[in-house]
Amino acid sequence: MNKLSCEIVRDLLPLYYDEVCSADTRKSIEAHLATCEHCTADLHKLQQSSRLPFEVIEKNKQESTALANFKGYWHRSRAAAFARGLLLATTICGVIGLGYVGLFRWNITQVPSSVIKISDVSLLKDGKIAYHVKLTDGYRVNQISGKSEGNGNFYITPMRPVFKTKTDAELGLGNSYELIDLEQLNANHTDPSTQIKAIYYGPKDDNPILIWKQGMQLPPATDAVEAQFRDRD
Repeated sequence: MNKLSCEIVRDLLPLYYDEVCSADTRKSIEAHLATCEHCTADLHKLQQSSRLPFEVIEKNKQESTALANFKGYWHRSRAAAFARGLLLATTICGVIGLGYVGLFRWNITQVPSSVIKISDVSLLKDGKIAYHVKLTDGYRVNQISGKSEGNGNFYITPMRPVFKTKTDAELGLGNSYELIDLEQLNANHTDPSTQIKAIYYGPKDDNPILIWKQGMQLPPATDAVEAQFRDRD
């Protein structure tokens, strides 16, 4: 015989379902449910009505977690894309900058001998060699390079960037009197045992112009030429 009536069991079913009733009460309810189909059916209804919100909450929880994960992935993807874009932009700017410097600033192009005119080669009173150089193409010369070969030949070569610029200066590296200190060149030579035997102006492989060679007798410099270098001192 059941100790609890159906009305009392129905009132206690929510507490039983939530597992907040005492152990003795729980045993009494379970004993009643074992013999009462109506109360058992009420318990099933209670379970069904409570299960749906739990499932919905769980589903929403999963969707919220998935959304949070996607949001985190989205932010990480945007950050990675921004970093890649920044790196690419920096690389492109670097290449453009190096390209500009290489084409417009670095003096890597030799001026051809065909536009070089050498005149007034003479010997100064102090033993140095004087000469006048003029480039006839009207473009600026940015640098003069000197290189000694192992056979005793020394080459003086004017240099420019790949993209040359017009010059509006009357005087400069492309139109001036220059001098050669042969004694100093020999002292600075990589191999002192090999003395400089000839000096050329222009690229080595482009018919450079001979300025002086060993045994050549140069005319003495005029007073005007001597004055050019006295004024520089």
